Amino acid sequence: MRLNKYILNELTSGWGLGFTAVDIDETLFKTFAKIYVMKDGEIVQKLNNQEFNVYKLKNHEFYDFREFRDAEFFRKTSIPIPKTINRVKRMMKYLDVRGSKIIFLTARADFNDKKIFLQTFRDYGIPIDNIYVERAGNDKTGTVSSIKKKIILRYLNTGLYRRVRLIDDCMANVKEFLDLQYSIPQNIIDKVKERYNITGEESIPVIEFFGLLVKDDGSLVRIR
Repeated sequence: MRLNKYILNELTSGWGLGFTAVDIDETLFKTFAKIYVMKDGEIVQKLNNQEFNVYKLKNHEFYDFREFRDAEFFRKTSIPIPKTINRVKRMMKYLDVRGSKIIFLTARADFNDKKIFLQTFRDYGIPIDNIYVERAGNDKTGTVSSIKKKIILRYLNTGLYRRVRLIDDCMANVKEFLDLQYSIPQNIIDKVKERYNITGEESIPVIEFFGLLVKDDGSLVRIR
């Protein structure tokens, strides 16, 4: 599919502003940090990023994020995925024109060295200084999918955005995001209607959702 079509429509059709959340691990970079599942002081399992997204802790288990928070390990071992990195660069060029927004939305918590973490993106020409990184791992109240959805909902609560996208390699994250279109609070709908003077007679939805699953080669598949 051609993602630029949707971006350019925001600039030419009068649709309104867009919001895009982009995952990091296995979306922008191939990464190799493992999350340890601990029990009684022992490592019982090591999870990669995709496994962590769907893993449910058993009784008396807890996570150890020592590798997941290691900025130097992230910088030294991460392998860029050119298709998605180049896409983000193009998106930034277009989105800045009218105020549409892009963020990075990772399952990770804070790294142990912010400067080294951010330098990884600069190494590959990603304009990280203009992109905020939301870290779902700092929130311990639910699954990765539910926390990512909650973060996106916070941005939608501004009433600014009519097109919302999640670009992520995890199907569970994409599906949970898409479920939001059926349960979005009415107060957010009302804010968007007021901002864009929507009367309810239009045939297009007030807010349109695009769930984009990243394949191994960096190509995107739209999930409906």
